[in-house]
Order: sequence, then structure tokens, then C-alpha cells
Amino acid sequence: MSNVESKLVTYYNASGVPLEKAAELPYTTVNLAFLYTSYDAPLTLKLGGAIAARDTPPVLTETTKNAVSKIQNAGKKVLISFGGGDMGYEAYAQLVGKEKELGTAIASFIKDNNLNGIDIDYEDTAGFNGTAGYNGAQFLIDLTKALREELPNSDYIITHAPQPPYFEPEKYGYTTGAYAKIMEEVGNLIDWLNVQFYNNPPWSGNPPQIVSSYEQFSKLPGITAEKLLIGLPVTKNDASPESYIPINTIITEIIEPIQNNGTLGGMMNWQFSSDVGGDWAKRIGSALSLVPQNA
Repeated sequence: MSNVESKLVTYYNASGVPLEKAAELPYTTVNLAFLYTSYDAPLTLKLGGAIAARDTPPVLTETTKNAVSKIQNAGKKVLISFGGGDMGYEAYAQLVGKEKELGTAIASFIKDNNLNGIDIDYEDTAGFNGTAGYNGAQFLIDLTKALREELPNSDYIITHAPQPPYFEPEKYGYTTGAYAKIMEEVGNLIDWLNVQFYNNPPWSGNPPQIVSSYEQFSKLPGITAEKLLIGLPVTKNDASPESYIPINTIITEIIEPIQNNGTLGGMMNWQFSSDVGGDWAKRIGSALSLVPQNA
């Protein structure tokens, strides 16, 4: 078993549980969701979800700003997530060739709000399978380079949140092995990957497939096990019903087998508002040997 410190990441998108509660739980990183752009104004950043006081120009609520400070004071990191499931190929296609400008705009938002970095949640499958009219892998490579120029790795974190089929070169209709290519080229610029092992058959609700793919992906160029986090839904309502895996099963059939065989980079969940009482964070955090903060 590795001595590498695991990470525990959550996404905050909806109200329900006060964001500041993350300061008391064993989460190591909170991703605020989402920052995005639209087809008609590709370089105008917008803000959605419970974090938004105003979408354009993007302004965080005062409650969010105060919670961010409290979470950071507890020794944790807070990132802004760019993209999300609602941002499609029409918007991304308008950004091709504008990666430097986009990187500068995102970096300015991060610095202006004293955040710790950026999570890229790119879910435009059309950009990978050749039907969007642009090369999604090259776009992400260029955007990652642009972001790292603005956000040096000594001070800021850059993560991505790919779906597992994006690593597969020949299966499930993804013929480019997009994220294998991305990590081979700019994996040194990316701190870790929050892999969405849900809403994606055959991984959904399938611990053996998740474990097998985790070990497979960790051997790809530009990737190590330390850089791979397993993302799962907190409840049955946070993803497709078959994607849900009970906490005990996550621990005994995913976390422990990987730990016993090597290194587990950590776990991610969608989403914070569903972790009422913090039970998911506490039990998964304990399995990862992470200690919650004092309330």
C-alpha cells in the first residue's frame, strides 16, 4: 500500500447543505460549479448554480465567498469548475483558436476571487468522435497549456474531469483515445483527474470494471495512480439509478482492493448538497485515512 496522501473532492452546485460545512469534513478539495461560456458570446464567462450572485459578468454570492475563505482557512483547496454537462459543442467550437484568451479570462476570475485553481469538466463527446467539426483533444491540450502559463503549478491547481470512455482507443464509439492523447502531451501540467465513473456503462455501478479500468488507465503515458481519482454519485438521485454504489461497497470492493494492490489517488463525488450530515465524506475519508476537521 502506498503512503501517498489521497484526495477527496466534491462538487458544489446546488444549495441544501451550507458550503461552509466542507471546512469541517475530510474533503481536501471543493470544486465550485460551473463557470461556462455560450455560443453567442464565446469569451464572455458566465456563472451558474448556487454559487452565482450574477451570471454575467460572473459574481460569486457573498455566502460563497465567505465559505471559500473558511474552507481555505481549514487547509483545503477551492477550485472553479469550467464546463459541465450543459455546455455543448456549439459553445466549444466557438472557442477553438481562442484558447489563450479563454485561459486569461478564467485565470483572472480565479485570481480575483482568491481561488486555488481550475477544474475542466469537458463533456462534449462530439468533440472527440469527429462529429463536432473541431478537435476536442487538441482544444483541451491548448487550453491546458494556456491555463498553466497563467496559473503556475507552484501556486495553482489544474484538474480535469473526464469520463472513462474517453481513455479508450477502440471501444464504445470513441475512436481517438482522446484523454490518453491529452495526458501523454500535457499530463505534466495537470495535477489530477476526477474520472466520472457514473452515467457511463459498463462502469456504472460496476466495481470490478471500475477497479480494472483504474489500474489500466494508471499505466497510460502521462498518468500515474496518484493522478487518478474515482468519481461516484452520493445518492441514487445524483446520477443514473444504476450508477449508485452504496458506501460499504465502495469501501470493500473499490477502495480496499486498489489500496491493497498499490496506490489510490483518491475519490470524488457528485454532489456536495446530497451529502447531508457528511456521512459519505466521513466514511470514505476514513477509508482514505483522511481526518475531518474539528467543528
